[in-house]
Amino acid sequence: MNTFYFDTGVSYANYPYLFGRQICKGGTKQIPLDADAPANATLLFMCDDPNLPESKCPNVIVREAFNTDMLSKYAYFSVPGTTMQKFLATVG
Repeated sequence: MNTFYFDTGVSYANYPYLFGRQICKGGTKQIPLDADAPANATLLFMCDDPNLPESKCPNVIVREAFNTDMLSKYAYFSVPGTTMQKFLATVG
């Protein structure tokens, strides 16, 4: 389990209030979430559907999010170094 941060894009300078587990990082408000994804994964987006077409991409994994103030249940991650061959090996 690793912690990732969803960047809200909201400038802390323009709205200097934090709620829940929000943090200010790089000048913007970010919401932490825990997920069973590799530490080098990049959070792409979150939603409530784990079966979007993006979930079939060879370098994308979908994991349930925990310990977060986000309303969406699933996080989509890009995992660097994942190739089509590795993907095919996992599906049989």
